[in-house]
Order: sequence, then C-alpha cells, then structure tokens
Amino acid sequence: MPGTKAPTVVTLHDIQHRDLPDFFGPARRSFRRIAYDRAARGATAVIVTSEFVRERALELLELTPERVHVIPLAIDHTLFRPGAEERERFLLYPARPWPHKNHTRLFEAFAALRETRPKLRLVLTGGGLERLDPLPEGVERRGVVSATELASLYRRATCLVYPSLYEGFGMPPLEAMASGCPVAAANAGAIPEVCGDAAVLFDPTDVDAIAAGVLAADERREELSERGLAHAAGFTWDETARKHEAVYIAATATP
Repeated sequence: MPGTKAPTVVTLHDIQHRDLPDFFGPARRSFRRIAYDRAARGATAVIVTSEFVRERALELLELTPERVHVIPLAIDHTLFRPGAEERERFLLYPARPWPHKNHTRLFEAFAALRETRPKLRLVLTGGGLERLDPLPEGVERRGVVSATELASLYRRATCLVYPSLYEGFGMPPLEAMASGCPVAAANAGAIPEVCGDAAVLFDPTDVDAIAAGVLAADERREELSERGLAHAAGFTWDETARKHEAVYIAATATP
C-alpha cells in the first residue's frame, strides 16, 4: 500500500494466509502479508465482513479493537428470490477448486449418498473446475455460469451443500436461503455466523457428517426454506452501504 498522510480505510475479507498458510505458495503468502497485513496495520480504520475475521485480525495482526468494524456483505434480493421452478434431485456447490473448498471430501460424501439415492446428482459451478477431472459418477461440471443461471440453480436444487473449510463470510448460503433453497453448510470460519439457525451445520473434515448434513437438510427442507428466507432478508446492500459510509466519514474526521 503506497504511503500517504491521508486517512485510509482497508477492507479485510479474511486472513486465510495466516490461518491456513499451507494452502498458499510462498509468493502468494508474501503478497498477502504486504497487501493485507501491512495495509491493515497502517489504516485509519479496517472493515471486516464478520466477527470471525475481526477476532482473527485482532489476534494475528494485533490491530487495536476500536479501529476494526464488522460490516456483513449482502445479496441482490431482486435476483436471488423464490420462483416457480420445481425442485430437482441435485445438490449444488458453487465454488472454485481451491484447497479450502474441500471438493475431495464432498465427492466422498456424495458417493456414499448415491449408494441409497442413485439418481441424486451433484452440480458444480465456478471457474477452474476442470482441475478436478475425472469427476465421480453423478457429478456435473457447469463451469462459470451467469448470475441468472446460478439463481435458477438455487431455486431448483434439493439443497446447497457448502463444505468449505474456511470463509471470511460466504455468500452462497445466503444466496441459497434468499432463493428458498435449504442449506447444509460447514461449521467452520464465518459460516455459522452467516447462516445463523437457518441451516444444517456439519463438520467439513468428516465425510459421514457431510452426508448426514445433506440428509438432514433435505428432511427439514420446508422448515429451512422458511427460516432461510427470513434470515437472508436482513442482509441488504442498502444497510451495508450505510454502515460503510459511517466508517468512511468517521475516518476522515480522525485527527
């Protein structure tokens, strides 16, 4: 971050390079320590997307608490909303194949589910998924899809399965909830904080737990759909923008 005497505000989405350094090469770790750590330490104010990131930043970057402000992200409710589509027998996981996205364990859990549900499918979206080839039977790769297509997938999926090992926020669970889609998600990082009581949470390091979470979400689909819609309604870009504005105004008034 270039030196400046002007007040600065830095948004810190996560510090995964500190918590899971083995998931990054030396060059990427070095870049993040400059672009993330040094910038945050020198900023007038730091915005983080969850209490989880705030706690990790206070501990690992030794930031002063009064400078760190939690402002959750939000979703486009005009796009992610319930629709008239029929639910289909597939699980949805929108994620690039980064190590923390945990595709390998998901594939193992899916194979176990297929033993008693042979017609169940797993639909993957996101860039770079060809790195996961060859895909197990029943797994479909859609690649990068438009926001409109993703919204339709949420409205048609049996449930969203989200086995990520680490998130500073995690948009897909909220997008799914706003679309009326049941959610089964990892109890890791900021995911429980974002999901509240509107999702089935599981241990993402336990293949059996992932499979059980999916089954539980399907069994509770009506309840979770209602809970999810109510929960996601509280995450709006208007509120996010208002809170950002307040932090920036306060930063400019800092002596």
